[in-house]
Amino acid sequence: MDNAITTYNGKPCRSTEMAIGNTLFTVISVQSDSAKETAYDKVKKLILDGVETAQKSYQPVHNNIA
Repeated sequence: MDNAITTYNGKPCRSTEMAIGNTLFTVISVQSDSAKETAYDKVKKLILDGVETAQKSYQPVHNNIA
């Protein structure tokens, strides 16, 4: 996996390349000036929301084995 930090229109950006099989995936990210949260904060919120949803849908199984 390659990581490089460069600039795009004067803004810092990150590009990552990863080969899976015969396909090369390239991801380029540039932070928006109007962003209200970082990518870290957004992913953290998604993970915590997923945990909360999983906890709400959890139904314990009671075994009445004597």
